[in-house]
Amino acid sequence: MIFRTLLKIIKPFQLVSLVMSYLLGAGLVQYVREMKSWPAFIQGGFFLIFIHLSLECLRLLQRLADPRKWPDGLSLKDARLVRLLGATIAATLLTVATTIFINWMQMGVVWQGLVVIVSGVFAVGGLYYITQVSEALRRFELLFEVVFFIVIPPALAYFLQSSELNRMLTMAVIALVPGYLTNRILALLKRYGGDHKTGVETIVIKMGWENSMLLHNALILLTYLLFALIALLGFPWILLWPVFLSLPIGLLQVWLMERVKRGMKPLWGIMQFATACVLWIPMYLLGFAFWIR
Repeated sequence: MIFRTLLKIIKPFQLVSLVMSYLLGAGLVQYVREMKSWPAFIQGGFFLIFIHLSLECLRLLQRLADPRKWPDGLSLKDARLVRLLGATIAATLLTVATTIFINWMQMGVVWQGLVVIVSGVFAVGGLYYITQVSEALRRFELLFEVVFFIVIPPALAYFLQSSELNRMLTMAVIALVPGYLTNRILALLKRYGGDHKTGVETIVIKMGWENSMLLHNALILLTYLLFALIALLGFPWILLWPVFLSLPIGLLQVWLMERVKRGMKPLWGIMQFATACVLWIPMYLLGFAFWIR
């Protein structure tokens, strides 16, 4: 039970999204110029992962402070041990992350723009943690998530290697944001009944079941609309066209959600896979195009 509770700090969807978006940003560096420092690239990935896991440890500690939120079967003794181990893991990971940043300073890769990005990591990460204890900020949790997992990683990967701004980075990130939000809204829809019963105020609870399903479908369509828009704004079509290969999966997900609106049983497993594809396939194909060209 102790090990199983500690494993709750690993959020597969967020972790994979963070790593893939980071690789996309590094791929853009490789596309516009060669990688300046491979050690900094590797360290940057671990830096973000360590910060993410330490934040999840702190969020777990906060949940365990309330016995009503304990997993079934967790005793008081086990809860104390989990909190001790979680605090130790969080402190260790934050220490290692700080050491990585100090190493960047010694390597000479730190510049003004990178300091802003790193400051953003800690600021947004802190707000992401506070949403768990602050009712006023909880409604903004998805916003902090999308910044932490989709906006910051590619920016950090890029600015670790280059001090030159590139509009392709901004275009790619903007087009990926709706895909991430789609996945998170689906996850909140899946646990709608439990959140409503326990009084957890999520964006889906505030919007309502039907409005949230409508927003979910709109975000899927917006994802591909934004990809088409950035193509018109000058994003190289040769790099962008493969992302539309996932459009049929997105349309399938819209149809599956419409089935639910008509009162049919949700196919949660298929729907979660489809929404993950809406984000991960375009992210992978775009990043792959950057890396090989």
